[in-house]
This record gives sequence, C-alpha cells and structure tokens, in this order.
Amino acid sequence: MNATTRWRGSAIAQRVVVAAIATALLLTGTAGPATSATPTTYTATKSWTQSESVTAQEWATVGTFVGYGTATVTESATATRTYTAGAAWEADYWATWNAYLAASEEARAKAEAKARPLAKAQATAQAQAQYDESLKGYDATKTWTATETVKVDETHTIGDVVGHGSATATSTATATGSAHAATQAEADWWATWNAYVAALLQAQAQADAQARPIAKAKAKADAEAQVAAGIEATESWTSTETVTVNETATVGDFVGHGTATSTKTVTATKTVKAATHWEAYYWAVIQASVDASAQAKAQADAAARAEALAIAQADAQAQYDAAQVPIDPEEPGGGGPTGPDCGTAPLKADGTPWTCTFVDEFRGTELDQTKWHPIDTYESEFSYGDCFFGDRNIEVSSGVLKLSTIREDQPVTCDHPAGAITTDYTSAAVTTFSKFSQSYGRYEIRAAMPQSNGPGLQSALWMLPENPKYGEWPGSGEIDIVEFYSQYPDRLVPALHYNSLLPWGTRTNNNCLVYEPTAFHTYVLEWTPSKLTISIDGTTCLDHTISPLAPLIGSAPFDQPFNLNLTQMLGSGDNAFPEGQGIDEATLQVDYVRVWK
Repeated sequence: MNATTRWRGSAIAQRVVVAAIATALLLTGTAGPATSATPTTYTATKSWTQSESVTAQEWATVGTFVGYGTATVTESATATRTYTAGAAWEADYWATWNAYLAASEEARAKAEAKARPLAKAQATAQAQAQYDESLKGYDATKTWTATETVKVDETHTIGDVVGHGSATATSTATATGSAHAATQAEADWWATWNAYVAALLQAQAQADAQARPIAKAKAKADAEAQVAAGIEATESWTSTETVTVNETATVGDFVGHGTATSTKTVTATKTVKAATHWEAYYWAVIQASVDASAQAKAQADAAARAEALAIAQADAQAQYDAAQVPIDPEEPGGGGPTGPDCGTAPLKADGTPWTCTFVDEFRGTELDQTKWHPIDTYESEFSYGDCFFGDRNIEVSSGVLKLSTIREDQPVTCDHPAGAITTDYTSAAVTTFSKFSQSYGRYEIRAAMPQSNGPGLQSALWMLPENPKYGEWPGSGEIDIVEFYSQYPDRLVPALHYNSLLPWGTRTNNNCLVYEPTAFHTYVLEWTPSKLTISIDGTTCLDHTISPLAPLIGSAPFDQPFNLNLTQMLGSGDNAFPEGQGIDEATLQVDYVRVWK
C-alpha cells in the first residue's frame, strides 16, 4: 500500500497525525541545505507509537440455530522507519509518516487477533443457548370442525352408450390434531393445522360417500334412457384393395415360382343403432369400411393366388420339360447352364434383365453348407440371452428353411467371449460369410415370420460387410432388409445403419404395415452405387439415397461386398418376454433366397 492509498483513512486521524509530525519536526529542527556544487541528501530515522481499537463481528451455528458475537480490543505498537530525501524536513516528514502507518497497521492486527476469538466464542455461546432452548419443546392439542360440500360425476356404459350423472352432498366432521415444536406458538399453530386438515378430509370423504351412489344411479338411468331412445343408421362403403402373392409348385424335382397381383373392389353396408345420430353414422361407416376392405383383400388374394399358382405350375413344368431334352455337349451352347438359375429374371429400371448370382430354393432335407454357415454363439458373439449351437434348431423340409427359437426342457450353457451364458432358450441363424458376398444388385427373399402372442421374439433378414473397410459398427454399414419385432405384429421394419449426414428417419420405416406377417411375403432390396430401395410384395417401404458423413465420400460404406444373414432369436429391451411369460417354439420360414447382379 503506498502513501496515497494509506491517506484514505479517517480525515480527523490524518489531521492529528500530520499535526503531530509537524510538531515533531519543529522540535527537532531541520538543517538548511549546504552550499555546494554537489547535490546533498538527508536521511532521517523516526519511531512512532500508535494505539488502535478494533471491533470484530463473528457468527456461529449449532444445529439450525445461528448466533452472533461482537468484541472490541485496543492494542498499541511502536514502529521505526528510515527515509532519504533532498531536504532534511522532507526526510523527517516521510520517516515519521511511514513509522506511523506501520505502527497503526501492527496495532490493528494485534487488536483484531484478540477481538475475533472473543466474538466467535460469544456467537457460539449464543447459538448453543438457542439450541438448548429448542430442545425443551412444547406440546399442543387442538380441535377443528369443518363442513365440506362435494360434487361428484359418474358414468355408466351400456354397449356404446355412456350415461352421465351428478350429485352434491354436504357433511360436517370434527377432528383433533397434536403437535410438538420449539415454541408454544409453533406447537399451537401446527396442532390447529393438523386438526383442520383431518376434519377437512373426513368431511369430504363423508360427503363423497353420500353423493356417489346417487350420481351412479343417475348415470345408469341416463344410459338406459339413451338406449331406449337410440338412433339407427345404415351406411355403405366401397373399398379397393390390391394384393400381391407368391406361390410355388412342384413338378418332379423342380420347383416353380409365380407372382401375381390382383385388385378387387367391394361395397359393404352396415347398420348401427346408437344413442346419437352422429355415433350411429360414425360406427356404421367404420364397420362398413372395415368389412369392405377385408372382403376386397380376401377376393384379391384368392384371385391373385390362383393366378400365381398357375404361373408357378407353368414355371415348374417348363423346368421339368427342359430337363427331359438331352443336351449335346458338342452342340453350340451345349453343356447346360454355367451359373445359378433364379428362374424368370426380373427387369432392371433400364429394361435389361438381372443376372442370377446366388440362389437357394432349400430343396432336399439338409442345409447346403456350400452356401450357408450355421452360427454358434462363441464364434459370432451373438446373443440376446439365448444360445446358438450351429446346426441345432435348423431344418430344411418341403422346400423351406426353418430357423427356430425353442424353450429347452433343461437350461443349457454356451460359451461366449464375454463369459458363459446359461439359458432356457436356443435359437438359430445362418450366414453366407466367406461363401458368398456381393456389392450392388437385387436381393429377393420370400419368408414367413414366426407366430407370436406379444413381445419376446425377433427375426431378421439382413446383411453385413464381408471385410469391413470403414471401421467398427456402424461405420462400415449394415443393411436390415426387414426385421420383425413380435411386440409389433402388424409391421416389418427395414433399416440402414451407417454414419450418415441424413437423420435416422430417412434410413428406416417403422410404419411399413404388412397384412399377416406370419404368411409368406416377398422382401426385395435393390442396391445401386447411389441408392438402396427396400420393398415388400412390390410396395416400396424404404427409398434411401446414400449420404455418408465426412471423411467418407461417394457411396461409402455401401461400396463393398456384403454377405447375407438369416436370424431367428429372442427379443431384447421392450421386446423381451414379460416376466413369467414365454413360448415353447417359434419358427422363421424361408422359401427361397435369390440374388442378381
């Protein structure tokens, strides 16, 4: 602190000190400057004794009580300072001033050091006294009488008719409340409040008990009156539905496939009687529209199925007939086909046919392990609490691959890199990893999802990169052609997983409704360097333009070969079995898998 800052203390004290310093200078005298060509300096050493009084304030807590204390102490201190200046009077003045300031500060510090503990002790004593007083406490008991009026509303339902009734009742109740508090006033207040609340609630309960039966009786009478005076409405609705179906037919060892689409229009009429004209009209329209839609779908399905079956039979017959003609290896084009046969090739957008690169119609009685590799838990690190044991729960029969989740008679244990899993359930999955993978093309799977009665199962027709070149999931991508979650039994969910510029909603569709997912439907992925499109029975469910995050560019990560995976397993999270529930067996059925380039 410099001299200027120190001067901002008490004006009176400063005047006193200045006067004292001046007097000291007069008494000691000053020497005049020496006459010399060389400048002369003067050094002075002065002492000063100063007394200072300090008042300290402190607070302390005991429990929730706060005490305050004040103490004043006076202390003296003597300080000596030396100062050098161009004039004797100036050296004397500043030496004296600096000695005064130092003595003052030292006296204040000493006084404060003694005053503060005294104030703290006083504050602590005060807080302790308050706390001790609070421990004594006071008790009070009070009585309160309350009168309450309650209005209640009730409803009564007869069919679609809702009756309403209201009633009002008034009741009086008296209650007693007690309280214990630090002061008598607090005890009285809380005892009165407790008595008031108890009386209020009791009076309300009594009034409600009186009014509610009356309101219920009125609601019932109102509903009966509405039913007696109901209004009848007859409405018609016309619905047009389009259904695409797939069928297979066998001629000898040859399986033919047929797809057909049919559109039917049906008009249905329904009559409904309700309490109001609006309700009767509304429900007549709803029931007529539901009936018309169901009839149109049934008729379209029947027509399309017959046509698809005829196409499938013709396809199988053509395959059979072609097989009866001997092929001369010496003839041009002889020697038979050089690649897989996916049947009649669909056409690309430019009108040219796709070329078959992979097909499995699941003929015979065993899984073709030149095309598929059965999954086990340790190798795949794959489990939602179930165990995968390779060939277990995998069956090929009647031209269908069947993958099952089964509840075992006894718990089973399987190895997992994170630790052994012991469970009541085993599941099944197959993959073309290391056997077949492809980038771009058309991937078609005809499958039927397992029967279910709620959450607990998950089925997936999906694809993974053969040799991920963009890092850990989801950086290298995943294509879920469809996933079936049994908690949502009316829909299939396609999804694309990768680090994308676009929001998640553009890479999935949670509202792709499917009529009877447990029946066979055809699931198709068409994959180009710029887009992935997924459809179900010819209806597009997901149409996504590839847009990766930096530093990926172009069509990354969907610019590399992906393999195929077919999985039937337990559900997880919200789709897990509710506590105490489960299934004995659930099966994903796959009719065929066809891939074109």
